[in-house]
Amino acid sequence: MKVNFRIIEVQVSFEGEKRVFDIAREIGNMMMYNGSILLDIGFEDLARTIYYSDGEVEVPERYCKAIIEVVKQSSFIAAIKREVINLLGGC
Repeated sequence: MKVNFRIIEVQVSFEGEKRVFDIAREIGNMMMYNGSILLDIGFEDLARTIYYSDGEVEVPERYCKAIIEVVKQSSFIAAIKREVINLLGGC
């Protein structure tokens, strides 16, 4: 599944206001240094790819659940967590 972590659009109000967030660097760092969920060279390579990406990144299905766990433990606002979980939940 392809995901652009540089452009995560989320609803931030009941009125439907949306904002775009660039979470590529934060999620890459969390995966690499706080994501003890999956100690795997491929997962670390994916973290680097996301961190340095300029656009869409191919997220292998086998890592979707691990990224969701990293996001759940993150300090992202709930709207960002919800959007990323929804995106990757379809893997």
